[in-house]
Amino acid sequence: MHKESLKSASRQAAQFWDSRTEECRAFLARCGWEEAVKSAVGSDSAQRRYFRLRRADGATAILMESIPDGNSLSTPGHRQSDFMRIGAWLRETGLNVPGVYESDTKEGFLLIEDFGDISFKTALAQGENPGGIYHLAGEVLAHLRKSARTAAALNLPDYYQSHVHKARRRVIDWYMPVVLGCRNEDGLAEEYLSVWERIEKTLPACPQGFLHIDYHVDNLMWLPAREGLMRCGILDFQGAMTGPQPYDLANLLEDARIDVAPGVRETTLDFYCRDMTAAERESFRLWYRVLATQFHCRVIGQFIRLALHDGKSGYLQFLPRLARYLEAGLADPLLAPLRSWFALHRLDFAKVPTAAEVSLAGVHIRPDAV
Repeated sequence: MHKESLKSASRQAAQFWDSRTEECRAFLARCGWEEAVKSAVGSDSAQRRYFRLRRADGATAILMESIPDGNSLSTPGHRQSDFMRIGAWLRETGLNVPGVYESDTKEGFLLIEDFGDISFKTALAQGENPGGIYHLAGEVLAHLRKSARTAAALNLPDYYQSHVHKARRRVIDWYMPVVLGCRNEDGLAEEYLSVWERIEKTLPACPQGFLHIDYHVDNLMWLPAREGLMRCGILDFQGAMTGPQPYDLANLLEDARIDVAPGVRETTLDFYCRDMTAAERESFRLWYRVLATQFHCRVIGQFIRLALHDGKSGYLQFLPRLARYLEAGLADPLLAPLRSWFALHRLDFAKVPTAAEVSLAGVHIRPDAV
């Protein structure tokens, strides 16, 4: 792959934002926050960044600065307008998402409620009981499952037609050529996808509903002073879709960023499925395994893509955990066809590439990689 084609989208986004200083100042002036002290509070894998604003009276808010909807630099599935309309629906169902104080989606600015600094991940690191944390996260998903009928009014994108589902091939497009040190042959990704199709055809229908799509402990804020489900502040939901309900739970319980104890995982799964029939539980568990492993196949390649394409090499630290998830998932008899296919093509997950190896092997990525 030509180095010029790997020019950092993050750098282009930063240059775009730097060119919009006056527009940002004008937005904050209109909102009454021009004199607030501004401090960065992070970014994520999308072309978006956040700042905490603190006024002299002690009030705080979060400035979300995004590439405007429709701009060629924007990240698919991360529209500010969707953040606003989906957030409104989530509040109506009784869940806790940041209130929107002011907005200018044309310019890419939102001023939203500040949920503080304690994510579920931070709370866990500070000694909060994992069982309680994951139980609450599972309660939120169970609540969303029961709201599936009203979610239809949102007219969300279909998961199976989305960039997310398509990207389950990234283990082939990005991980495989880096590990094997050679360019993929024509048709290899399509052959891999056909294996998944054969597996899925053996399964019963999967329950469909609202999907957050990025449901993990960094996107859930711990608000213990509130009550019930409101103790969970939900972020980064603008990419929501309609799709297979086990997906969000798989994202939560097999997170690339943090280990979840097997006992906590099983307890949370059991709680989520508690009101299902035996047949429904069996179907859910089968689809959970398929969707979790597809998720890992996407993300293990996506993190290499982020390193090579966007200069975000920090995500490479999570490759070993993803590889362990894949090895464990492939041990399930349900996925035996995929395990055999990987073995046939000499792809295993016993040793993941280092950052230096990823950088050197970038030349093997096909130009048509997803």
